[in-house]
Amino acid sequence: MIFRLLLRGGALGAKFLLVLAITHYLGYEALGFYGVVVAASLIASKFYSVGFSSEINRLISVGGSSKRVVDKVLLLYLAVGLLLSVLTVLIYSLFQQVEATAALIACVTLVLLTEHLSFEINSFVFSAQKATAGALLFFIKTGLWALLAVGGMMLGWVSGIASVLWLWVIANVLVIVAGYLIVVNVHRGREEGTLATATVWKAGLPFYLGTGLIAVSQYAERFLIIDLEPYASLGKYVYAWSAANTLQALSYAVVAVVGIPVLAKRYQADQQAFTVRELFVNKWVARSLVVSATVAVAIYLFFNVVLDYVGAAVPRPDNGILGVLIFSFALRAIGDIVWGGLIASKNSRVSLASSALCLLISVPVSYVLIKHYSIYGAAWGNVFGIIVQLGVIALLTRATRAKKAVVSWA
Repeated sequence: MIFRLLLRGGALGAKFLLVLAITHYLGYEALGFYGVVVAASLIASKFYSVGFSSEINRLISVGGSSKRVVDKVLLLYLAVGLLLSVLTVLIYSLFQQVEATAALIACVTLVLLTEHLSFEINSFVFSAQKATAGALLFFIKTGLWALLAVGGMMLGWVSGIASVLWLWVIANVLVIVAGYLIVVNVHRGREEGTLATATVWKAGLPFYLGTGLIAVSQYAERFLIIDLEPYASLGKYVYAWSAANTLQALSYAVVAVVGIPVLAKRYQADQQAFTVRELFVNKWVARSLVVSATVAVAIYLFFNVVLDYVGAAVPRPDNGILGVLIFSFALRAIGDIVWGGLIASKNSRVSLASSALCLLISVPVSYVLIKHYSIYGAAWGNVFGIIVQLGVIALLTRATRAKKAVVSWA
């Protein structure tokens, strides 16, 4: 656990150094463009799975998958990802006046495609309970290339955002190859079984739609900001967001990737859907809170004590925005555990309904907040979104169990 924490902490530190370096060497406009690419890649990593991700990961974690099905799923990911990446870049170019070369457009397309494939294969490794190998791959895809980009900017070898993105693509390709070899080794000796690819898709489709809707509701704020504000404002928001997101990312890497497979095995053993208490009050949520509190203190000390002490000429994020986002990501870290519990117990109805309601309620509210309060409103919109999501999950879970109890009694 400590080694994984160090790797994840190092990767997050590297990504934040990258944000600092882009701000210092390339400016806030470049950081704003980078922030849009990051948001698009994160949404892509949710939507490009076309319904297979949650169920194939659950099957890998309980030993019910086969190499044949995994290979078919990965080939589908490749085909769909390539098509959607091209469409995404073309559609975005039509609605935004972005000056970009053909090489930069191709690079962004490859970022979207390879980020999804590397994310999925990395999750396969974690689901196979190869936590250390998964953490190493995650460090490569999130931290190592960022360090190389920072070093390149300091030495003058990286002079534009395109070079930064190409390093990202190369790191993703390395993770795809190495991760696939690990997954192949995990399945060596397993019986192929009769599990059909269509069965995996049907079981995972509601979670796919739910995860995609959540991603849209969370990252829509960036596209709302650039619709109402200049790229420089988005850059300042991304700067604070990147610092605060460390909290959720560390909690996920240290707690969620271990806890969710355990929840899946627990459900596999007794086949009982989790109650609201079991979803929200468990040791994994408690551990997540401990990690969140520790990281929140570290973030505050870094920006308000350490940087002042060493006299570093580093931009400070607005403490008001940073504090709101830290609170939001602490809640989102809990949300990762809760959402994982829904997947583990195959509670597809609650997951899909809660995500749809979250999107319908939170995005209009975020738009109004951003329109009236700029990036401060975006931060509070981020908080509002996760509160709506967790609240709806709790209400629907309780209502579902009450309905089952009435039917059982009748």
